[in-house]
Amino acid sequence: MNMFSDHLLEVPLSVRRRKFAIWLSVGAVGTVLTSAGWFLYQIGLELDGKAPVPCSEAIRFLHTAEPPATARNKQCTRGQWQTTWYNIDFQASRAEAETWLRTAYPDARVSRDCVKADLCSWPAAPAGGDDSADHLRVDIRFDERGSAHVHVSGGTST
Repeated sequence: MNMFSDHLLEVPLSVRRRKFAIWLSVGAVGTVLTSAGWFLYQIGLELDGKAPVPCSEAIRFLHTAEPPATARNKQCTRGQWQTTWYNIDFQASRAEAETWLRTAYPDARVSRDCVKADLCSWPAAPAGGDDSADHLRVDIRFDERGSAHVHVSGGTST
């Protein structure tokens, strides 16, 4: 060993410097762990289809109309794994929900024979969209107070 490295080994860190080095190390490890946790949380949201997105993005992807102006509890989410899918949820009056469905998808067949909804529809997705849904579904559930919960979902098959 040379004289410089021997000298460095002989000089102990002061208590103050040692504490500073420990706190600096703890801070760095905490930052890395927090960042990794946030990244994994965001990936989990994407995989579960619960990643929040602007509703304008979901509306464009699903080729649908804006929810009614009086709609409440608007929520738009995206999911992604081997395909991409978007969801739009909102509440409106029964009349507004039915009018919205017929306006947003005028050629779609509306059915009352639904498993989890009072009204449902499987509108045809427009052809030729590169970054848009190729299959769509609309479910409307009515509640006792005269309002309706609308759920629009769609995704890519490849």
